Amino acid sequence: MMRREKLLWFCTCTALEVMTAAGVTAYLLHLGQTTIALISSVVFAKVIVFHFVIEIHEKLKQGRRLILKS
Repeated sequence: MMRREKLLWFCTCTALEVMTAAGVTAYLLHLGQTTIALISSVVFAKVIVFHFVIEIHEKLKQGRRLILKS
């Protein structure tokens, strides 16, 4: 079951954002645009952290529901 969950994680919005952020930042660094790469990294980091917080919040909410039902 754990392996399946890890594979499904790659289809989530957060995983796609992480891969996109890494690709965009690497490409901008390759072009020598360090300032723009830094700005894009900061913007991507804020969005990624937001999605991780939402995912953790949803998991905690589901856990509470399971505890309350039993």
